[in-house]
Amino acid sequence: MSDMPLLRVALPPTNQPLRLAVRRFRWFKLAFHAHVEAAGQHLGCAFAIDDERLADVFVRWLEAIDRQNPRDKAKRRAFFEFAACLMLRELISDLPIARTGEPTRQKGSAGAFWPEGYASTMFCLSIHAAAMKQEFNLDVDISPSVDDLRSWWSFKENSAENRSFPAGFLQKLLGHEPNWSMPDVFRAQL
Repeated sequence: MSDMPLLRVALPPTNQPLRLAVRRFRWFKLAFHAHVEAAGQHLGCAFAIDDERLADVFVRWLEAIDRQNPRDKAKRRAFFEFAACLMLRELISDLPIARTGEPTRQKGSAGAFWPEGYASTMFCLSIHAAAMKQEFNLDVDISPSVDDLRSWWSFKENSAENRSFPAGFLQKLLGHEPNWSMPDVFRAQL
């Protein structure tokens, strides 16, 4: 995994496997708040979180993944990435956070360029990485493009025009060939 502090934010405690805990809004909300606070400290800015909007994002994401969770155990690993991509798609399409000041740290970085998008992306990456470690004992490698300001510029611009673009961006960060028009339907590539 990349040596990025935002990928190691402490997640709320749970007695359930992470794949189940993340499907509970209370846990999801606590995790998101903790992650956004850490992102704000890292970037030197504060964020306001709209919990009603976050709840809407969560419900859309949960409905999308619950409709198509594969029964075949061989497809679980691919589905975890698909679920993370859908999570980012929903977060970016209806950003439930807004920065309340300009970043004072990390100037010129991807995070300072688009703090809301950066915090949301790092949240999805950290949840995905933790789930992959817990379920499959795999470390997730993050592409060096995570620090490329040009990639983030394109991500922000294209996300405004294409609702599916964030899913492809997350695939790119995970080192895969992106599907820029990611479908709503899971199709495992085995």
